[in-house]
Amino acid sequence: MFRVILLFLIGISLIYLLPPMAVDAKVLGYWTFDDQKKLGQDLSHFRNDGELKAGAWTRQGKVGGALNLTGGGDQAPHYFEVPHDNSLNVKDQVTLMCWISFSGPAEEQSLIYKNGPFILEGDKKDRAFWSSYGLVKWRDRCACGTFGFDANTEGGRSAVLPGDPLIPEPNDWHHVAAVADGTEIKIYRDGKERAKGAQRGPFRNSEQVLTIGYDHRVPVDRVGGARRHLRGTIDEVMILDQALTPDQIQEAFNLGEKGKSLTDMPQIFSVETEGKLATQWGALKARRQ
Repeated sequence: MFRVILLFLIGISLIYLLPPMAVDAKVLGYWTFDDQKKLGQDLSHFRNDGELKAGAWTRQGKVGGALNLTGGGDQAPHYFEVPHDNSLNVKDQVTLMCWISFSGPAEEQSLIYKNGPFILEGDKKDRAFWSSYGLVKWRDRCACGTFGFDANTEGGRSAVLPGDPLIPEPNDWHHVAAVADGTEIKIYRDGKERAKGAQRGPFRNSEQVLTIGYDHRVPVDRVGGARRHLRGTIDEVMILDQALTPDQIQEAFNLGEKGKSLTDMPQIFSVETEGKLATQWGALKARRQ
């Protein structure tokens, strides 16, 4: 009996000593781009596989392989597209993160973008619902900052402006994350919080595609269309339906710095026999922050 009581007390102590974590978070999409033959494979159990529309695979990623997207301007856009699935519509929380290396300075660029319905015909420009949620790079050397978040929520547009003030140097790798917890949105770069802004309610759902390295707001042949294309290399793209904690964002950064995949975060993933990934957040009930 004493041993049973002791084990029970140890278990209770661990719950309170471990860092707080989101409860029942699901990985909605995880694209590592490691295998050139399975480039579009999503390692989440939702199987939100995508397709490289234009661009190239490179073995010189932050963690294994990556996407090299250098289109835009006079070239066709280089980007990765994931068909719509209801699993990619989130409620009032989301975490977006990736590793990114830019090939040079550029205009506004979309990194991870759940496109929303819009009208852009002639002089009609309905820009109120361009995205459901998106991790973006704002224009260099302007009051917007650099890395930010943009979304259409029930209370209107929710954007982190100004964003992270860093102007990235060409070819430097950075881990970038956006975390929305229902009331506030935070931008992290290289494991540290850099900017934040208010969230104006739950996200508005969209049946449009999710794009990586591009968004469909403005066609290429229209003014401003070429500015939305990523010029650089992107790796380790992940979307979760809950807000990760600062410690978890830091751990994701630390793993990438060591050249390790996010599958090495035991509090997020367990490996199934099929080789797919399943979340195990619900195994431990966490303290509320």
